[in-house]
Amino acid sequence: MIDVLGALMGIDMQGFSRPEGSDDLPPGVAPETSSKPTSPPPRQTPTTQTPTPPPPKPTPPKPAKVEEDVEMEDDEDDEEVKARKEAEAEKKLGSEAYKKRDFETAAAHFSKAWDAWPKDLTFLTNLGGRRIYPVMLRAVLTADFRSRLL
Repeated sequence: MIDVLGALMGIDMQGFSRPEGSDDLPPGVAPETSSKPTSPPPRQTPTTQTPTPPPPKPTPPKPAKVEEDVEMEDDEDDEEVKARKEAEAEKKLGSEAYKKRDFETAAAHFSKAWDAWPKDLTFLTNLGGRRIYPVMLRAVLTADFRSRLL
């Protein structure tokens, strides 16, 4: 299967099994013929003792045109900035509630944050984590309780 994929991609997979430095070609590949260069060798010109002129001094670059500063327009308008700040505040409140293990309050804050700014998936993943953690906690406590009974 690997050989077939290698053939489709144009890779010689058998090249890995040949000894290093081997000039063997895979079956079906014709050897390349190297052609000799057709251009004549460069002629040597007699050297004369003519002084070469010094290279010209570089001229300093001309100063670039100074364009006026253009104030960039923000892609976000005031409403979006306000919504994002509100969502961040709700996320912070949700995180504090989550640390106190008040999962219902945390879920409410994360939901408000997601409703306010649905472009940030962090709020949604925090909400998902809030829903998974209590289930995992119950499973661990149940397993621990069962292990103590045995």
